[in-house]
Amino acid sequence: MKKASKAVITSLSFAAGAVAAAAAVGYTAFNEVMNRNAKIFPAVSAKYNDKVFLNKADEEDERLTWLHQQTPTIYEMVNSRNYRLKAKMFPADKESDVYVFCSHGYRSSGIGQFELMIKFYHDLGYNVFLVDHAAHGESDGKYIGFGYYECMDCLAWLEWMKEKFGKDIQIILHGISMGCATVTMMSGAENLPDNVKFIVADCGFTTAKAEFEHDVKSYIHLPAAPVVNSANIFNKALNGFDFDDISPIDEVAKAKVPMLFVHGDSDTFVPTYMVHQLYAACSSEYKDLLLVKGAGHAESYLTDTPAYEAKVKSFIDKFIEK
Repeated sequence: MKKASKAVITSLSFAAGAVAAAAAVGYTAFNEVMNRNAKIFPAVSAKYNDKVFLNKADEEDERLTWLHQQTPTIYEMVNSRNYRLKAKMFPADKESDVYVFCSHGYRSSGIGQFELMIKFYHDLGYNVFLVDHAAHGESDGKYIGFGYYECMDCLAWLEWMKEKFGKDIQIILHGISMGCATVTMMSGAENLPDNVKFIVADCGFTTAKAEFEHDVKSYIHLPAAPVVNSANIFNKALNGFDFDDISPIDEVAKAKVPMLFVHGDSDTFVPTYMVHQLYAACSSEYKDLLLVKGAGHAESYLTDTPAYEAKVKSFIDKFIEK
């Protein structure tokens, strides 16, 4: 009996240790991915941004030279969670009813993500409106929503814009990476304003869970399901939603606005196969896909600027009223 009791105690201790270890891994994974003040992921993201985006002190690129000479208008909004959100707008030189709404990626900011693209839209005569999502840039917030809360906030921004700039303004939604997940989530929303004329969806994922599982397997080299499921427990408790709630592929299946999907064919962070799945699922009457050869994650505009701009202009010609 004593031996049996010892065996039971040993088994229970092992099980308790395994549960504790799984919980520790799950909390660490959740905290590193979702917490604004995490240590590891921001460091990785900073190295990535240094590689993809030109250094702010580098004045060789005329687009940055121009950008540094501009003074954007600053706007604020308080969202449903009582966070103060910031946005910057580069107004058109001449009065225009077209607003390009820019949704940035993970651990970036409005200007940080779109710094090379702002001049392109401005030269077309449009107002360029760049939000800082919650827990990013100059906006409040502790935890990142990975598209879940960002979608709600951006829909609120659109209503704010209609009140501020006019109920008949024309809006182009442009999202990159997590910002792409945000605008693709918006594409299927019942309360998406008719003002949105088309969406540019650059290098977005199909679902948050699929993206997290891909990253765990590819970069951490651990079994994906236990890590993601454990992290999801903490996300639901501390961040208020389930990873399954972030499903751009389900939302584009309800999309009614024209959509341009863009992806680099060498993207390993959000694998390129995801854009094909999104494109196939999209229910828009008009949709198109630009695959940029040799481009990694969020590098399509930098890699082939002429092709990118030409494809966007083709949508402008079709859907923006002069």
